[in-house]
Amino acid sequence: MKHKNDNNQSITSKSDEFKALGFIIFILFPVLSVAFVGSYGFIIWMIQAFGGVVSH
Repeated sequence: MKHKNDNNQSITSKSDEFKALGFIIFILFPVLSVAFVGSYGFIIWMIQAFGGVVSH
């Protein structure tokens, strides 16, 4: 929520900033991490399913 001070400048309250930070740290980063690792694993699985396992 934005509040106006005496100079007519809009400022954001600290609680809103902490809510946004909490959302980023506890929701967004874990979801993006799981999505990235899961999609990478799926891509590797599909490569191995259709192309065969890569030998050394």
